[in-house]
Amino acid sequence: MFCPYCGCDHGPATQMSSEHVIPYAMGGSDGLTIVVCESSNNQLGGRVDRPIIEFFPVRSERFFLGLKGTDGTVPTLDLSGVTFLDGREMRLRNVLGFDGKDMRLTSREIERIPTDQGERWNFRGSPDAIRKALAGKIRDQALKGKWVKNHKGEIITLENLEQMLLEAMEEVPNPCVLRKIEFEYLWTWRFFAKLSLSVGHYLFGEDFSRSERADQLRRTMQAQTMEAAGLTGAAIFPETHSLPPQFAQFKTKSAHTIVVCHGRPRLLIVSLFGWLDACIALDLVRHGSGMRPGEMQILEITLPDRRFAQYSLLNYMRLRASREPASRQGDGRDSASNS
Repeated sequence: MFCPYCGCDHGPATQMSSEHVIPYAMGGSDGLTIVVCESSNNQLGGRVDRPIIEFFPVRSERFFLGLKGTDGTVPTLDLSGVTFLDGREMRLRNVLGFDGKDMRLTSREIERIPTDQGERWNFRGSPDAIRKALAGKIRDQALKGKWVKNHKGEIITLENLEQMLLEAMEEVPNPCVLRKIEFEYLWTWRFFAKLSLSVGHYLFGEDFSRSERADQLRRTMQAQTMEAAGLTGAAIFPETHSLPPQFAQFKTKSAHTIVVCHGRPRLLIVSLFGWLDACIALDLVRHGSGMRPGEMQILEITLPDRRFAQYSLLNYMRLRASREPASRQGDGRDSASNS
């Protein structure tokens, strides 16, 4: 059986698997899949899909839409980074999940300042770390017949420690966090080359996947550098700001939209979450050959329900123009597929 990812024919002993054209963790649908060899699927899933799936803006979309991964879990949102307390730089762990949040300073700092009345202690750290340090200090002072007071002069005991910590936390504003977001251009070139190959195979079959253009897409998928990833006739995020403004009509935050222009060359326009975009020719682009427009076909996955449907351009524009949610259920749909 032929695998579009590796471009090879495989015998009956080779394990084949169903692959989502758009990764399932990003909101891909069971209605939009192709069959590939398991070896290529596993390799490209980790090497090509994973960097984009974990890219912070994409992970944020997945979190707020509640898009589960193939393991059935909803992603957490990691807002950890560097914060400043009293002018001091400290690391803050702040992870949001659907079942709550984990926000704490990852290191504990205790500053002792001698005063006429004894010692002043400044604590910086997670609530658990401060609780343990204070409880230990209260016990030590009690053995000496002394006591511990808060900044208001109130005596702190083991019995009222929890309440005083809660009151102190209410007075602390949410800290600002500086977080570095990693990104490489090569990630999106590999990812959209793979997506283009998948869409081409889904719509046009092996004739496309055995073509010279498919070979170019496979080389880009495996590229180690941007120089090796070069692909003529392509504009890929984040450099899609130069696309003609009429392409904006296919950008929908609550959907993944794939547009195929059946002209010469055939053209693929993709908008994921309404901002992660690409425009890629599905045929070889030769200098001076010109362009011939053709009929448009739109594939759409709505989010977060992952419903997959196909439309003609006319019916898609009618759908976009309608503000009634029921328009997706009515006669305006050209065709729909759930398999």
